[in-house]
Amino acid sequence: MSNLILEDTINKLSDDDVKVRKEAVESLVGTTDESAIEPLIKATTDDNAQVRFKAAEILGSMGEVAVDKLIEEFVNAEGKDKRFLAFALKETEDKKVIPYFVDATEDEDFGVRKVAVRALGELQAEGELDSIAKCLEDEDWGVKLAAIQALGDLATDESIKLIKDARKAEDDKDFKKSCNKAIKKAEKRKKAKASGKAIVKVIPMSTIKEMEKANLQKAIKEYERYVESKQPKDAAYKRLCVLYRKAGDYDNEVRVIETAIEVFDGTKKADYFEKRLAKLK
Repeated sequence: MSNLILEDTINKLSDDDVKVRKEAVESLVGTTDESAIEPLIKATTDDNAQVRFKAAEILGSMGEVAVDKLIEEFVNAEGKDKRFLAFALKETEDKKVIPYFVDATEDEDFGVRKVAVRALGELQAEGELDSIAKCLEDEDWGVKLAAIQALGDLATDESIKLIKDARKAEDDKDFKKSCNKAIKKAEKRKKAKASGKAIVKVIPMSTIKEMEKANLQKAIKEYERYVESKQPKDAAYKRLCVLYRKAGDYDNEVRVIETAIEVFDGTKKADYFEKRLAKLK
């Protein structure tokens, strides 16, 4: 996207016509241009929910580029305006946001508290177990359930015990079911950790393939989860190789190929990646 087109698109985020704003925010999907950060942050307070969510999603996918500005805005925001900033911060997956989410578990807005505690689980903030546990006593049901999910994400002996204690103390059947589900997930993750496996949440390949059309940057991020956790799904590695080749990103293509050769060593699948690597050298 050229500078003139980007500037025009950013200006349209403030258009009176919601249809124009929707089209503008959609066309910014995948951008990493810093000039779009502040307008997108402003768009997280748009009157239209679709615009707010998409703006937050884009900011989150920008990761390190946007995280510092997001933190600054998040700290100074209040009420509902803070919710989508919280979501954007969570989506950056940057561990520097953990202290801010710890503070946000006591925010006045239940929506912010819910995202904050969920983020602490996803970010594996094991050192913040007390902050997560406090949310089990929250007045909002959604926050309590998010705390259970977060404890399940941590998958430690302490977090599992907290889930079991919460299950025992609650009579609601749906809550108990959520606890059972979280315990099952936690025990599976705990076992994987003990065996040295990386714990990474992946989504179906078909979903990521569709995602390429709407948000290529996020799709690459999701494919990379397969590589990070060394999943035995060769399609993810092949697709990443294609995308990095199109982008002229030689280093990342080689990295993915070498990881694939390691994962599929001794199988016919490794042949494809060995041949691809040979052509690059």
